Formats: sequence, structure tokens, C-alpha cells
Amino acid sequence: MAEKVKFACIQAEDGTLCDAVFAPFVIVRRSGKDLLEGHLVKTNPLYELLMRGSLHCRLVFQAADGYVSPSIYAEKPKSGKVVPTWNYVAAQFFGTLKKVADQDLLALLEYQVDQFEHSQGSDWQLSDAPSDYIEQLSQAVFGICFEPARARTHHKLSQNRPTDKTAVIAWTQTLDTPYKTLAYWMSNPDEQ
Repeated sequence: MAEKVKFACIQAEDGTLCDAVFAPFVIVRRSGKDLLEGHLVKTNPLYELLMRGSLHCRLVFQAADGYVSPSIYAEKPKSGKVVPTWNYVAAQFFGTLKKVADQDLLALLEYQVDQFEHSQGSDWQLSDAPSDYIEQLSQAVFGICFEPARARTHHKLSQNRPTDKTAVIAWTQTLDTPYKTLAYWMSNPDEQ
């Protein structure tokens, strides 16, 4: 799910971070491990905490969510015994967050940009910008690396109404993007 969603909420498990922090991540495979890497501005409260050492954190990726009207259920015209619900897909990763070494920051930024640009069908690269400009902006950010120890997915995708699942998928595909994303997850449950 982290590969598809890419944007997560970071929460320190020990309570050292009062506010949730949000960041985009890319998956990096190193030494046989899948790691999640990203970057934040140095004014972020995580910077000072990570300068002191690693943190036990939780990353929460929310894939999609949305209201489901009971008006689409087959049971509605028969008995009227239907109620609305809320469908959602999310995942939590528990593990260790650390600051990426300064000398590795540029490579991280290049990889992150390449991954995000490729997903948009673009070929823009970090090297397309003037190097002194990138150097200046790089001074204001720091890289982060999250090593997951365990993960847990959470979903409610109308699995309690198997006879209505096809109708719910068809209905969500007619709505705006978040609902189309729900339809995707309902149609591809193995990717959770």
C-alpha cells in the first residue's frame, strides 16, 4: 500500500512529538530490506528530535475513504432495512525513523523526484534545475529513513454486504476521484 499511496502521517510512539507530521515517501530496497525514505524541511520538529537519535514511530497511510449511500443496496426497495456506511482502506507501519546522512541527501532527493515524476508520466529530473539552486534548497531540508518492523492494514470495503459489492463498486466509479480510488481497492483486495 505504501508504494501506491506514498503520503503518510508520522507519529512518534514515545510521545516526544506532539503534532503529527506528514510526508511523501518512496520505497527503497537496501540490504534485503524495504525502507521508506523521504525528506522534510529543517524547521519541522522532527529535525531536532532526529539529530539526537532514531525514533520509534508509526507511519499511517490512508489509501481512500468515502460514504456509501444505502440507496444503492438491493435490499432497500424490498424491506428498507438498510443504513449508510463508510468504506476505507488504510495501513499502519511501526518501526524506526532516523535522519539520513547529509552526504546521502542529494541521492535521496534525486531518487524521490525520479519516482514521483515517473508516476506522473514526466521526465523532469532534479538535474534540470540549476545546481546552485538545488544546493541552496538542499540546505533547508533533511532526509528521513523509516525501517518498518511490522505492519497492519485496516479496511472496510462493504465486505459485510457481499451481494451488494458489485453495485457499490459501480456506484463509486461514477463519483469523483476518492470514490474511484475506493472502487480500485474494492476490486483489488490482494494489493492491501
